[in-house]
Amino acid sequence: MDLRTSIILLLAGVLFPGAAHAIEKKPGPNHHQLVHISAGTHVLGDAGHKLNRPHSFKTPGYFISDCETTNAQFAAFVAATGYQTHAERNGWSLVGGEGSAEWEWKRMDGADWKQPFGPGGPDATKLPDHPVTQISGEDARAYCKWIGGRLPDIDEWEVAARAGAKTPFPWGRDFQPKLANTWNGADHLKNTREDGFVLTSPVRTYPPNAWGLYDVVGNVFEYCEGHPSWISSTDADRRICGRGGSWWCSSHCCGFHNLLDIGSMLKTASLPNQGFRVVFD
Repeated sequence: MDLRTSIILLLAGVLFPGAAHAIEKKPGPNHHQLVHISAGTHVLGDAGHKLNRPHSFKTPGYFISDCETTNAQFAAFVAATGYQTHAERNGWSLVGGEGSAEWEWKRMDGADWKQPFGPGGPDATKLPDHPVTQISGEDARAYCKWIGGRLPDIDEWEVAARAGAKTPFPWGRDFQPKLANTWNGADHLKNTREDGFVLTSPVRTYPPNAWGLYDVVGNVFEYCEGHPSWISSTDADRRICGRGGSWWCSSHCCGFHNLLDIGSMLKTASLPNQGFRVVFD
């Protein structure tokens, strides 16, 4: 662990106090840095949340990547396997950003993980340390299988993201816009750039939570396995869950940038605010 990482983790313990937990990190495949989550029983959810009620979750322990999977890591997977994402096979995907109406996503021909906002937009090859986006849930599963891991399930994600916190955010009850990459502004017509970014940001830009995980709130939604009880069996077969919110989220649109909400989307669909991290048993 280098000096910069040590200082950041020390700062995280001050900003994001959680349950006592010695941070154990180790290098993983394809340049992932893994955080060990110890065996134990955890109380998740919240009495004030209508859809994520308090419940217990017991885990034998696992390792989880400390940050979201990057463009560089996904590029290595593609180079090794020749894999084509759903968006690449379709020839288009949905995009949005500054200047959009609330909840507005438009079809863009040529949008895929290499060009998340279409031709002429940001080039993923020039943003190697940004989280990979415009991948479907099935694409994320394919990457995880290649690397010998898997997606976290919705409760494993919450255990690691909370890091012992009992509040909606890693740092407390009130949202702090400079501690995560989310949408700043009264609407999506204009971003005030309070957090320094409009779209994705490099992973590990903001302080990690108390257990050393970065971007558990904001940057990109993170795909998870499993489904909460309120999702029907029909929807569970065709959808995949996502947690943590993204750069698109704000209090007035897509307010999922917290430790409690659970979203979902079609498992073959992709967006420029969807990503994932990896779990290893």
